[in-house]
Amino acid sequence: MCGIVGMLDIKGRSVDPSWIDAMNDSIIYRGPDDSGTYVQGSIGLGMRRLSIIDVAGGHQPVYSEDESVCVVFNGEIYNHLELRRDLERSGHRFYTNSDSETLVHLYEQYGVDGVEKLRGMFAYALWDERAEQLLLARDRIGIKPLYYTFIDGRLAFASELKALIRLPWLQRKINPAAIERYLAFLYVPGPETIYQDVLELPPAHVLVQKGGRTSIRRYWTLRYHSRTDVHIDEWTERVFHQFRDSVRSHLISEVPLGAFLSGGIDSSAIVAAMALESPRPVATFSIGHEGKGAFQDERQYARIVAERYRTDHHEFVVSADILGILPTLVACFDQPFADSSAIPNYYITKLTRQHVTVALSGLGGDEIGGGYERYLGMQWAEYFRKLPSVARGLFGEYWAHQLPDSPVGHPGMSRIKRFLASAANPKAERYAAFIMAHSISERARILAPDFHASAKPESSNEMIDAIFTSPDADSLLHYLLLCDMQLYLPGDLLMLTDRISMLHSLEVRVPFLDHPFIELMAQIPARHKLTLWSKKALFKRAFRGLLPSSILDRKKLGFSVPMALWLRADLKSLLCDVLSKDSLKSVEYLEHAEVLKLVSEHVSGTANHESKLWALINLVLWEQQRRKV
Repeated sequence: MCGIVGMLDIKGRSVDPSWIDAMNDSIIYRGPDDSGTYVQGSIGLGMRRLSIIDVAGGHQPVYSEDESVCVVFNGEIYNHLELRRDLERSGHRFYTNSDSETLVHLYEQYGVDGVEKLRGMFAYALWDERAEQLLLARDRIGIKPLYYTFIDGRLAFASELKALIRLPWLQRKINPAAIERYLAFLYVPGPETIYQDVLELPPAHVLVQKGGRTSIRRYWTLRYHSRTDVHIDEWTERVFHQFRDSVRSHLISEVPLGAFLSGGIDSSAIVAAMALESPRPVATFSIGHEGKGAFQDERQYARIVAERYRTDHHEFVVSADILGILPTLVACFDQPFADSSAIPNYYITKLTRQHVTVALSGLGGDEIGGGYERYLGMQWAEYFRKLPSVARGLFGEYWAHQLPDSPVGHPGMSRIKRFLASAANPKAERYAAFIMAHSISERARILAPDFHASAKPESSNEMIDAIFTSPDADSLLHYLLLCDMQLYLPGDLLMLTDRISMLHSLEVRVPFLDHPFIELMAQIPARHKLTLWSKKALFKRAFRGLLPSSILDRKKLGFSVPMALWLRADLKSLLCDVLSKDSLKSVEYLEHAEVLKLVSEHVSGTANHESKLWALINLVLWEQQRRKV
């Protein structure tokens, strides 16, 4: 795992080596073991390395035999040994045992199309000196990040935004559309970023710059087209064997390796599969809550799996005392970000890094297996919509406003109210209501009118509409999965995992997002994955031989914190300070009266605004940090 940076000046001006060094130094935590640069005339590449494979000989940049092709690389290529054998048979000579060198020879053999043969998580930059061509590529799902900017003939790129803003000629102009989308989703969905002049290279895309022309193309498309000619028993077998293969492929490492273990189906299955492959006890790591937030503590279930597979198990308890880490969390994302699960993720990665350098995660299992409550809600809403309008009005909008919120912030009541308020809406509009923190009308109220008008106010909902009208899904559930695979997974969960883990120099691998496994799951009819009463139905069948019923059949809690409770108790002073009248003066594009109204309603218990308020807290803190730079 690494961080990469670089620049190409298409006007032929020489790249200043200090610019490459400055960008590289800003992300040193991504690769504390080694660094390397290549600067020749109008091209400059840099990297920071966290040594995982070929620890002794995997220094980057890596070159072709004649040194005309050069690459810097972030990630892991899980099929690099297979590719290496094929390339050696074609006459290529390797001088390292690293997976990064595979990229050079793959390009020499297949050109830009070589990216299609990769199995792994990756973002890399490749310079072909003879062709004077720069290639940027990102993995299919967006596990590894890559940002770029193109100003005055200079194309610069980096693994993180903080590296790009080190460039003296980059102006950090705020993108109003990004603020609007952040308030909707709690993250800024790509390809736009918080800065007007910086973009994110989308997952499954390559960017080629040659002869002053820049082209970007998609090299892989996920399509949910069901096969109906396969029996459920055969699907179950295929899922089990492909899952075992995916986990096995992710175990290649020359450094200590472990796994996060929440006690849910996904992480438990990964630990079980690891234990079957490993001659030594698997190192496992769990996190929990005590006190009033104990309703979200899952450690008892993690212990069941740890005891069954005799793992080397470690636990950590999260408290509401987060003031010391909050500035670090705000800074590490480089743009506004408000998924509160960043807090337990921070602690679990910190704990894990004390013992291992690589950890496997169950991330992605919900998005490919059908694991969220909202998927059930979307299905039940189809039946709710068939009720007479009088009945829908009686049970829907009226009770959505009458039902009280949970005093401790338990998510169950919030889900019920959100369902009742939006179940009668069309599919895309309903799902937007299910997943957005601020609705389109609420965003209009909380943003200053002039700012809101310049922020493409319809664009957040249009992103969801576009997915629901795509030809790449064939059922309601598959549209939901496609939506989360394109928006929530890369924009929130994978970005969170990358930044938090890299902050602690920990590599996190995600076997559920191995693309052969994703492609298999996309072929399986929706009815096998989700029923009206059960999530992850197929996973439960496939993993029945690995996990006990106490794990397979229990209610999912989720990897989160009791934020509603915290904002009324331990974090009340933080809330009232950060969102005070004086503090809000520095954020001129917010309607201060609307923000203070949300604070008052939440603190008094009138309503649960935890997501809205956590978004606003992080936005204000981010703005304060930005203005100090």
